[in-house]
Amino acid sequence: MAELPEVETLRRQLLAAVVGLRWDRVEAVPSSLFRTPAKAVAEALTGARLARVDRRGKVLLLGFDADRVLLVHLGMSGQILLVPPAEPGPRHQHLVATIEDGRRLVFRDPRRFGFLKLAREAGLVVVKELASVGRDPLDPAQTWERFVRDCAGRAGAVKPLLLSQEFFAGVGNIYADEILHAARLRPARAAASLTPVEQKELFHAVRDILSSAIEYGGTSFDAAFTDIYGRPGLYGGRLKVYGRDGEPCDRCHTALRQAVVGGRSSVFCPHCQK
Repeated sequence: MAELPEVETLRRQLLAAVVGLRWDRVEAVPSSLFRTPAKAVAEALTGARLARVDRRGKVLLLGFDADRVLLVHLGMSGQILLVPPAEPGPRHQHLVATIEDGRRLVFRDPRRFGFLKLAREAGLVVVKELASVGRDPLDPAQTWERFVRDCAGRAGAVKPLLLSQEFFAGVGNIYADEILHAARLRPARAAASLTPVEQKELFHAVRDILSSAIEYGGTSFDAAFTDIYGRPGLYGGRLKVYGRDGEPCDRCHTALRQAVVGGRSSVFCPHCQK
């Protein structure tokens, strides 16, 4: 599933490429992807101008004039592609917006685990899909002091804590494993047992890993994720533990192990991570 770095990559590209442009024509194919009827989405956004692109965790928020916001969640296989005028579009198109300059913005999702939903800017505070989205790990307001307070009294293992969208919005299985390896913490380590030094290492690892992944355009597996130009993310070549069970740790050369923690597959180094 696309995580914070992949969604942030798209946000930045859309911000640079299409903000300020009008959607002259919008075609929506009804499917389970739409949490607002497809016809209503097409009618509301035809002729609307894209004013801003924001992100809440793993959800993109495309803000238009007239107080409209389109929520986009990519799920397991969702893509947003910017298609040149003469180029044929991809398969599994659910929403196609023809922009005023002739390019098309295509929303596709072969497996249909994502969603598209129309909302009002003034009503975002009561949108259920955003109700449990916590603080953004890269928000400057997410300080070290606030992180320590948020960690205090947390029960359970540290990996499920990282995966909790109420705790850190946008972190998923890939980057949780990478963050914990960078911080030298085992996924099953009790969150309440972390020392102040370990908490600080974890705080910085979250920032460093996510920022680095954004720099490389996120991670792609089986071409499920691409940027708006159809290019895969390049961070997969820099993964230290995720998907590398049995391979040597880059740091100490101990064979990496796989375990299930909080119902999720986790890969870690039994020597480096304590």
